[in-house]
Amino acid sequence: MSLNLIDENKIKDSFASIGQEQIFRFWGELNRTERSILLNQLEQIDPLECQDAWKEINLLPTPVLNLQPPPAIRSTDPLDTGLVSMHESGEEMLAKGKVAAFTVAGGQGTRLGHNGPKGTFPCTPLKKHSLFQHFAENLSFFTKRFGKCPRWFIMTSQENHTQTRKYFEKNQFFGLDKNRVTFFQQGMMPAFSMDGKILLQEKNQLVMSPNGHGGSLKALVESGSIGLMEEEEIECISYFQVDNPMVYCMDPTFIGLHKASGSEMSSKAVKKLSSEERVGTFVQNGESLQVLEYSDIPQKISKEKLKNGSLRFGLGSIAIHMLERNFVHRVAGSEKTKSQGLKYHGAHKKVCCLDKEGSRVHPSQPNAIKAETFVFDALPLACDPLLVEINREEEFGPIKNPSGSDSCSSSEKLQISRNQRWLKVIGVPERLNKVEISPLFAPTLPYFLEQTSKFPLDLKKLSKESALIELQNT
Repeated sequence: MSLNLIDENKIKDSFASIGQEQIFRFWGELNRTERSILLNQLEQIDPLECQDAWKEINLLPTPVLNLQPPPAIRSTDPLDTGLVSMHESGEEMLAKGKVAAFTVAGGQGTRLGHNGPKGTFPCTPLKKHSLFQHFAENLSFFTKRFGKCPRWFIMTSQENHTQTRKYFEKNQFFGLDKNRVTFFQQGMMPAFSMDGKILLQEKNQLVMSPNGHGGSLKALVESGSIGLMEEEEIECISYFQVDNPMVYCMDPTFIGLHKASGSEMSSKAVKKLSSEERVGTFVQNGESLQVLEYSDIPQKISKEKLKNGSLRFGLGSIAIHMLERNFVHRVAGSEKTKSQGLKYHGAHKKVCCLDKEGSRVHPSQPNAIKAETFVFDALPLACDPLLVEINREEEFGPIKNPSGSDSCSSSEKLQISRNQRWLKVIGVPERLNKVEISPLFAPTLPYFLEQTSKFPLDLKKLSKESALIELQNT
């Protein structure tokens, strides 16, 4: 896109007005093409949002006073007969096409030693299906059950958008209707120096980074996805992140609880393993349900214990939410006010950048602050937010690290253990070394009980070292 002189001056003035004129310190060294690249990048950035982000990052933390554990926690034991009506209500919503799936999938698999988007990382114990294929098969179950593929929205990043699309195209969308899968990119924000100056990656390019998972709400609006949902009368959004293969992509019981409570945003929680676990912590602050990020919560609060030795603030956030479409539009679709919009947080990072003389800096210590928003910061803005405690062993086995906790190995063990429990519920006594239950057969325990009542499993096939339970094997 070519920019005339008026555009150039306007852009320069807009960044100078917020004290960021250093962006142009190498302007005299740039040729016409290089200048155009910088101006094009700057045209996509809102200077006032950058200014607001820096101010929010540097606001003094709100004093933590008289926090309470969140009340009215409702446990979702999948075998609780008292939840049958909620399950049926959620199924009715799914049958009418009122719920869309939304996966936040902007990361690369570099940390896992994987060359490609994290969603292409193999995650299942036997078939080694990728995270994307695993979720696609979850949705395929509902496609077969209700005769129509649910809408699936996938948020990528600048880094992996093209690769992700090509991966789905190469695999023919894993049997899903490609017209029901929508990709869009996450927003980006400039990175700041420790004194608030926007950093340069090259003499004509800023250092940019994703604007956090809270940016997913804004991206839903700006990509037109919320508008598409409105056209199709989709009411609810099932939000989950790409790194948890044990998630119930579409959980009728959760949907039913969400709708019955009149909530605009509902969240699932698990009991934290320890005060040091790197998950956010749910707290009740006055009338507000909130999440304190693990890096922000005071140790005095995170380590506080009850008389029985359990954590007083023991419920952790696992990035599984149900959101009302209209709520997302209200929070992310208009100018930020005191009662709308998500606050920016600062993350201290090591960032390669240019110094004042134009030499490249390779820091050994954090030298930059990246501006991020968190999706759970929408909770205090929601009417009647609902918090639902679930069994960690049933729905939470993330893949974040190359080894140890929250790794592929630990996740596979959790998946196998869950599958063994499911088999035990229907009377299979053997503890198989490895068992994988395909989401094409049943994506949740209630559906597994239903399926096995219709298609009894061949116990001889299960009396082996490993077993794969798929639709075609029943």
